[in-house]
Amino acid sequence: MNQELKRSEKTRMFYEDLEAKGSGKYTGVEFWYKGRPFTGFVVFAYHDNGFVASEQEYVDGQTMGWAVDYHENGKIEYESLRYGASSVVFYEYDDKGEQTDGGFVNTKALYNSVARCTGMPTIDEYGYTDE
Repeated sequence: MNQELKRSEKTRMFYEDLEAKGSGKYTGVEFWYKGRPFTGFVVFAYHDNGFVASEQEYVDGQTMGWAVDYHENGKIEYESLRYGASSVVFYEYDDKGEQTDGGFVNTKALYNSVARCTGMPTIDEYGYTDE
């Protein structure tokens, strides 16, 4: 069985392999790799089976993008699109991958700001992508 990673094409690094630079611009720790601000997912924990348990997306060393927790079977348990400390949208799922809760908790304009920073498609006022 393979893990269903959020944005699987993105680089992932374990937080201990990165350099913590103190407080970030938006919130939390700023992470660097090889003398440069890190862009990709910072993995904070693994399940005993080796699957990622918890990760956060970063752009230029800053908290920006998806914060994701995974069930032990590799399916997403919780995901929240973050702009620093602000949550934009969140979703919760059972261990079969069925959504149990979620929705927008902030504006679609803020969603589009995060989308532009992270390379995701933006959405229109109705929630449709502009691809």
